[in-house]
Order: sequence, then C-alpha cells, then structure tokens
Amino acid sequence: MPKQSVQSWLLLAVLAVIWGSSFILMKKGLVVFSSNQVAALRIFIAMLGLLPFVWYSFKRVARKDYGVLILVAIFGSGMPPFLFTYAQTQISSALAGLLNALTPLFTFLFGLLIWKLVFNWQKLAGVVIGLVGAIGLILFSAPLEAGSNNWFGLFVVLATASYAFNANLIKQYCQNIPPIAISTIGFIFIGPLAGAYLLTTDFFHIMRTDANAPQALFLIAILALIGTALANILYFRLTQLTDALFASTVTYLIPIVAILWGIWDGETVDWTYFVGMLLILCGVYLTSKK
Repeated sequence: MPKQSVQSWLLLAVLAVIWGSSFILMKKGLVVFSSNQVAALRIFIAMLGLLPFVWYSFKRVARKDYGVLILVAIFGSGMPPFLFTYAQTQISSALAGLLNALTPLFTFLFGLLIWKLVFNWQKLAGVVIGLVGAIGLILFSAPLEAGSNNWFGLFVVLATASYAFNANLIKQYCQNIPPIAISTIGFIFIGPLAGAYLLTTDFFHIMRTDANAPQALFLIAILALIGTALANILYFRLTQLTDALFASTVTYLIPIVAILWGIWDGETVDWTYFVGMLLILCGVYLTSKK
C-alpha cells in the first residue's frame, strides 16, 4: 500500500476518534453554558491555541488566498459549532450523530453541481451504503429522547451542508497551502469575533457563581484545542491527500466511536451493531477506491 494511502487511513481513524468523542464534551458544556457560549468558547480557545503559528502561517500564504481562507473558516469552523450546539438543546445526541452522517452526501452533490466533478456510481453507492450503516447504528445504539423537538435537527442538516461546502473549497482552492496555515489564518479571523460575543453574555458571571463552571470550561477547552484546532489541521491534510468525499466519510465512522464508548460504559451490544459497522466500512472503502 502506498505511503500516502496509509497516512490517509490513519488520519481518517484519528479524526473519527476525536470527533466521535466531541458530542459528549459539548453535552457537558451545555450543562453550565448556553449553546452560543459553548460554540463561541470553542472557537475563541481554538484561536488561542493556534496563536504560536501565526507568523509561520502568514509567511506561507499569498494575499490572494486570504478570501478563500476566510470562507473556509466561516463554513468549516464558524457556523457549524453554533448550529450543532443549538440543535442539541432540543434533540438527542443520537439524532445529531445520525444527521451528521449526511455530510458525504452533500459533499458529493456540491462536487457535482458547483464544481462539475465527474459522476461516479461507485462513489454514490459508497455514500448510500455508509449512510444506511450510520442510520442503523444510531437507531439501534440510542433511542431518540422523548419530548425532543426533532425540527431542530434542521440546524444539524444545515451544519453538514456547511461542512460539505467547506470540504470542496479546500480541495479546489487550498491544495498547496499548509494545513496548519489554513486553520490558523481562519481562526485569526473568526476567533476575535467569538471573543467579542462572549463579552456581551453572562459568561464571567457564570464563572464566578457556578461551581461546575471551571470543569465545564476545561472540557470545552479540550473540545476546542483537540476537537477543533488539531482536528481541523488533520482534516485539511486528509482532504489534500485524498478528495473531499473520502475526507467527509469520517462522519460515518463517528457512530462507531460512540458505540465503543458505550461498550466501555457498560451498554449492551448485539449483532446489529456489527452489521452497521460493516456497512459503514464498506461505504468508506467504495468512496476511496480508485
């Protein structure tokens, strides 16, 4: 197997572990802070973590590329955190994880409609098979919460469309830009905006009065530094090595990580889980096969 292929699969696996663990961190943060505060903290702390790379990044990016990097920041890191956290105030994490698996389908559609990529039945089959597996895993692993407002799932759908558009932007216009520069410059643009927004909220009052706030902030910091800053860099590299569709199939592997967390936590697992995992892996293989 070529070295690039090994690196691509390794990046996909690492991203699945990181992002598959992000929902629990968001959930813990929402216990103390509002959905918008969690999203803004995620963006602002990620920017702080990338500050050491500012000089390196600006030296390696031409001014003509700043516009597309700002778009990448908005669609990949700016909008989705707010959409996901707001959705999770009314829907279960199971439904959020299910809808997140729509990302490869949107990636495939945007590639066809906007960037006129060549239609490929094999890749379409991979997207559909993987989506079926993801739906099966989510439905069997965690029932939807009673009394939830499923219409809020539309915010997750919008977030997946944003991720998909971003994946195609990276593949089409950022192929020769270092991944760390893509992420750093993007967060330098949106990070201060997130910080300014936090100043208009009761964030500091919560930190002073809620005994659980420090722990929640610590978990959000992990989400920001590992689940956002580091994960974005790895994702940009994966997109450059392969294509936007294969990179987006990481959303099919996220439910598998959630199932493994469930096993570790003592949840019951039956044969249907393994059928779902097999379908997902088949879908990923078809989308990546030349």
